[in-house]
Parts: sequence; structure tokens; C-alpha cells
Amino acid sequence: MSDNIFAEFLATLKKLDVDLKESQIKVVNKAMDVMQRSAVQNTPVGSYDKEVDFTTSKGEHVHFTTSVTRQGGTLRRGWHLSRTYVRKDQVQKYLTNNVDYAIYVNNGHHITKVVDGERINIGWVPGQFFLESAVKTAERALPWIYDAELRRVKAKHGL
Repeated sequence: MSDNIFAEFLATLKKLDVDLKESQIKVVNKAMDVMQRSAVQNTPVGSYDKEVDFTTSKGEHVHFTTSVTRQGGTLRRGWHLSRTYVRKDQVQKYLTNNVDYAIYVNNGHHITKVVDGERINIGWVPGQFFLESAVKTAERALPWIYDAELRRVKAKHGL
């Protein structure tokens, strides 16, 4: 669906005889802003109890108590947009998360335990799929982003 809408958008801009790159940059920046906002809103924030209990990769059991319950947010704060790259016939921008466990929370992961020096699978944590949701949100926003850009261009050129 969005390929058709994009083709119509470009055709309209060409008919108006305006700077395509400027409009492409504005559309990409707005769509990526929508995507980042959605990713941030949908990224879960952990709440960590006073009791901490885990097994290290070497099989050592660790247990301790903290004085307060902690609220997370590192994963949510990890979303960043790259600068906008303008190439010959493309405009690109990237949404990244610099938190090393982001992919595991998004896609899901196995829970493993080390028994007699061997890792065994003891369960599965389902994925949250907040990145996929953000992509879909941005795709759904494209028609109104295109429409807003066409209105801006027409107003700028008195059309």
C-alpha cells in the first residue's frame, strides 16, 4: 500500500516541479520521528526487586539484597536517530538502540542454566516486538506525512 502512496506522492511533486530532495528529507525525518516516539513508548521498563538472584555464565549462583526497589529505563533511553544521509538518489536515516540486550527483549530469548558445566535451556521469555510495532506505526503515518508535505510545498510555492 505505501509503495503506491509513495509513487503518487513523488509523481505529484514532479508535476509541481519542486525540489524533490528537500521533500524527501522532510518526509524521512518526520517518519523516523514517529518511529522513534513509538519505539520509546512501547519499550518496556523493568522494575527490580530488592532481592537479586542470578547465575553467572560460569555457573556461580549470586544472591544479594538491595536497600530499595529500582526502576529501570536504560533500554527505553537507548533509542537514537542517526543523522540524515543524502546520497545521489536516496535519503536514509537509522533508528538504533545502543543497549546490548535490546534485541533479546525485542525478539525473545531462552533462559539457560549451567548444570555440571553445561548450559541447558530451562525456558523461554517471549519477545516484546516494540521495534516491529514502531515500523508499523511509521508506515501507517506515511499517508498523512505525505499529505502534510504536499500542503507545505504548495503553500511555499503559492499553488
